[in-house]
Amino acid sequence: MKRLLDWLKGRYYLLTAVLMFLSFPSFDSIVLKGFPFFAWLSLVPLIHAVRGLRMKDVFTIAFVTGFFGNLFTYHWIGNFGRSVPGGPVMILSFLIPSLTVFFTVKIFIAELLSRRFGRLRLIIYPSVWIIVEWIQSIGFIAFPMPFWGYSQYPVLPFIQIASITGIMGVTFILIMSNAVLAEAVDRIAVGGPSLRGLTRSAEGRRLGAFILFLCIVFGYGALTVLTARPSGGGSMRVAVVQSCIDPWKMWVTNKYAYLDELKKLTEESLSRNPDFLIWSESATLEPITYHWNYGELNDFERDLIDSVRRWGRPLLTGEIGVVERWSGFYVNRYPQNNAVLLDASGVPLLSYAKIFLVPFGEWFPYERVFPFLRPLLDSFGASRFVPGERPVLFELFNRRFGVLICYEGIFHRLCRTYRNMGAQYFVNITNDGWTHSYSGHMQHFAVSVFRAVENGIWYVRAGNTGYTVVIDPYGRQVRSIPIWEKGALVADLDFGMNRPTVYSAAGDLILYFAMVFVAALSIKLCWERMKGGHEKA
Repeated sequence: MKRLLDWLKGRYYLLTAVLMFLSFPSFDSIVLKGFPFFAWLSLVPLIHAVRGLRMKDVFTIAFVTGFFGNLFTYHWIGNFGRSVPGGPVMILSFLIPSLTVFFTVKIFIAELLSRRFGRLRLIIYPSVWIIVEWIQSIGFIAFPMPFWGYSQYPVLPFIQIASITGIMGVTFILIMSNAVLAEAVDRIAVGGPSLRGLTRSAEGRRLGAFILFLCIVFGYGALTVLTARPSGGGSMRVAVVQSCIDPWKMWVTNKYAYLDELKKLTEESLSRNPDFLIWSESATLEPITYHWNYGELNDFERDLIDSVRRWGRPLLTGEIGVVERWSGFYVNRYPQNNAVLLDASGVPLLSYAKIFLVPFGEWFPYERVFPFLRPLLDSFGASRFVPGERPVLFELFNRRFGVLICYEGIFHRLCRTYRNMGAQYFVNITNDGWTHSYSGHMQHFAVSVFRAVENGIWYVRAGNTGYTVVIDPYGRQVRSIPIWEKGALVADLDFGMNRPTVYSAAGDLILYFAMVFVAALSIKLCWERMKGGHEKA
């Protein structure tokens, strides 16, 4: 036991991996509901441990810690391959090292710059952090879900700052908290556990200033939420269905039974007289719009359209889109992951093709480079969709909305684009059943709260297995259905609560500041090293 304790004492930085797991929704247990608290201090052991080490050791320690932290936190993503023996291991073998590289780069660069500009350490760490997170959000295989700020979605007074800074500002403050606390720990380690000594030190003064700053942020947020009032902008009632079917399981055989379940739950909601019906992604895996345009409706599609006519309400649902591309004298047809709006008479009014497809799961952009991976992805049940080309703004009852399919909700810039196009609310249709986990559902849901706060508009989320919820422009959950529970919720969207926000108008100003700041420090550091090299020569 003593050897084990000695070993752990020398590797206390691994505590960050455990605290990282505790910083995000993981299991539906009351013991784990305090995850927002841990995000404020989870990086402290690692930041404290790397200070003063050789940069080679900083890289190694950060990589090991990040590897286990990401594995504990995002292991649920491996469930995509659970239908194949060893599938989860294969997926995680690629995903976790990839996420860990980003994590390691954050710590390595931040510590490298902090060695030269020690007084700016508290700004360097969060600046580097959000820059690397921005890099994670661009490109064909972008995956911006692991933003640290998403851990705070239940803390409404704090996250109101996102209406000014966006999610990156929330992350910036959290990482700054970890850097401030790590400095305080360093001071205590050197000067002893004396409160007087800490308060009289520079580290203690910075900690006090940070606490004062947090009081201002929380005070602003609390006042914003408490004074939120509608201003008579009109309302609309929506009914959102959560059917808990598995649409990818023998669709051809089971699709009529699935449709009957959707119809049953929808009809139960009609007693509350909704204006607008919403089903989830993959609720109807048929090319409805394409068949309608060519007059080739199948029995399933006719049944669906007849039901919509009978209900007399418009319906938004998922569908399989078809895009045609000519090659010489031949036309090739490719599938897309679409949302389609049917009017009250069942006519397809408008469809939208998902722009940001899930890498490897919905498409593989580098198939020509790595063709040997295609059979493996097919065995996992991966799709071969092609992405849409542009955002599409829907309109219903003189209210405009943007549709987000599945994980498009994690792309904050796409949502801001919709807001600036005139969207008055978001509708996110998704299917998270493949995650087979509480953590997968809730970590994906967490981003929704921020999209509402950032843009100051309503957010309606229709999950096949959950988490189905309606969120107001201040991030408050108005109505919801527990995950894995069949049902239909009905809620009113009061558009008088919509509000303009600094973030929707100005964007990621804090990111631009961080880029200029880090670039200036990097240039200065490189210049000094070059100058020092010339002097030695």
